[in-house]
Amino acid sequence: MIQQDPELWEIVERLKNQDEDLEDFILGIAQMFAVEFRELDRSDLDDKLDSLFGGLPAKIKILAPQFLHIALDLYMQTKVTNSNAYASGN
Repeated sequence: MIQQDPELWEIVERLKNQDEDLEDFILGIAQMFAVEFRELDRSDLDDKLDSLFGGLPAKIKILAPQFLHIALDLYMQTKVTNSNAYASGN
């Protein structure tokens, strides 16, 4: 995806270290987010999962990663949309 979009590739090239390959750059970013998710897990993620799935068979929790992935995607789309609107003066 990144390499197929020249503008995105240029931005990533500016952000990553010159001797860093794309895979290591992406892994580094993902590890930073993983730290944030661990903090969320320490705070109230279990409580939220219990409130969503509590009382249901334990097997339903297998869907949690998919729901969290979709939720993060929706959240980020909103953030990007709001950020773009703010930047353009709307």
